[in-house]
Amino acid sequence: MKSIASPILIQQITEAISTHYQPSEARAIAFRCLDLGWNLSSMDIILKKEVDLPADWSSRLARLAAGEPLQYVMGKTYFRDHLFFVSADTLIPRPETEELVDLVLSHAPENASVLDVGTGSGCIPISLKLERTSLVVEAWDISTAALGMARQNANALQAEVEFKQQDIFDWSSSEGTWEVIVSNPPYVTEEEKKEMANHVLDYEPHLALFVPNDDALKYYEALADFALERLRTAGYLCLEINQYFGTQTVELLFSKGFQEVKLLKDFKGNDRMIVAQKSGL
Repeated sequence: MKSIASPILIQQITEAISTHYQPSEARAIAFRCLDLGWNLSSMDIILKKEVDLPADWSSRLARLAAGEPLQYVMGKTYFRDHLFFVSADTLIPRPETEELVDLVLSHAPENASVLDVGTGSGCIPISLKLERTSLVVEAWDISTAALGMARQNANALQAEVEFKQQDIFDWSSSEGTWEVIVSNPPYVTEEEKKEMANHVLDYEPHLALFVPNDDALKYYEALADFALERLRTAGYLCLEINQYFGTQTVELLFSKGFQEVKLLKDFKGNDRMIVAQKSGL
């Protein structure tokens, strides 16, 4: 097994991905790579700590150089300080979605039952269970591969979450009611593809990202109908949304019959989340 000084590895990675990222971002990604792969801190790198390279490092470096996201190359990423496995079958968890977890925690009663629709890697329900163990947490996804990854993460992090394969557009045969339903569904329109980086377009699962231009709120309409039927009295629907459709999504939820609907911004100042309450009557 070959060893290399960590600063040299930082330089190697930075140079390999320099055609895809600005210099400062490329260097930051290189530091994250050493954190994910070898659990090295910035101080370890300053001290020139050596690392052992895995046998497949050359192929991994080539994947990085081709533009594949670091998280897929290393097979894992952090979300709310928990380490999650990820693959090309699941979206890479975003920092904005960490705020969606906070939104659920701020609205879920103690011992509440919570359902996550479209769970992907399982980062939302697993984080909820780890951070409030009294919650009873269930998660759905239509993708067999995504559910496999979510179960792997739950086992690795010892989080008790029930996973089911279920389509939000065909839920009539499903069972259960919940105090909180949460979802980060596909919401990027086809039109927005031209604004997106190649490392997202070329590698992340389009099924979990995109919606038609002429039916951008299709998932929110389905989620609203489902939530009004299956939320318990005065329960909450917590959603991550497309920043360009905040007002339209609020109007949709009011038109469906939700009692109170709040539009919230993320840490970047963009419209990103909605919490809607079912009538208490």
